[in-house]
Amino acid sequence: MPELWTASDIAKATGGEASGAFSVSGLSIDTRTIEAGDLFVPLKDVRDGHDFIPMALERGAGGVLSESPVPKGNAVIVIDSLKALQDLGKAGVARSQALRIAVTGSVGKTSVKEALAHMFSAFNSTHKSLKSYNNHWGVPLTMARMPQDTHYGIFEIGMNHAGEILELSNLLHPDIALITTVAG
Repeated sequence: MPELWTASDIAKATGGEASGAFSVSGLSIDTRTIEAGDLFVPLKDVRDGHDFIPMALERGAGGVLSESPVPKGNAVIVIDSLKALQDLGKAGVARSQALRIAVTGSVGKTSVKEALAHMFSAFNSTHKSLKSYNNHWGVPLTMARMPQDTHYGIFEIGMNHAGEILELSNLLHPDIALITTVAG
């Protein structure tokens, strides 16, 4: 896999401190789907993702974006891993000249996103949200995964509370926004 981020680029984007020189080819927030060379970003929810750092490294993570020192393995140490993921996402779109298209609405977001990605990929390199990665974790993850040479970025934005679409839009700053349907 081609290099997506170097440790120094990650540290610069997140305000973190790299434990050494390394590079990663992807990002993951879930050890069940991690691929060799990914940057593992442990997030806190019902469980603390930091508990899964050893498993991520065992499964081939190229590095970790962590709030605490990692005794074995490459890491960039940050104060808040979610904020660092958001900052890395902002840096991901800032380093690209990609046209950013956001799709939102009550129904049809994923289908429209997939159709747009299929259409734009016929013209040039296109990056899109995987599955329905449209929340406060999925949008910055998709942004941070975007290769620098991408021409079209297709992002799905959803909400589960008032103001979330605004927050995610302010994070992404799309060039074009599409609203599929709004139902109450």
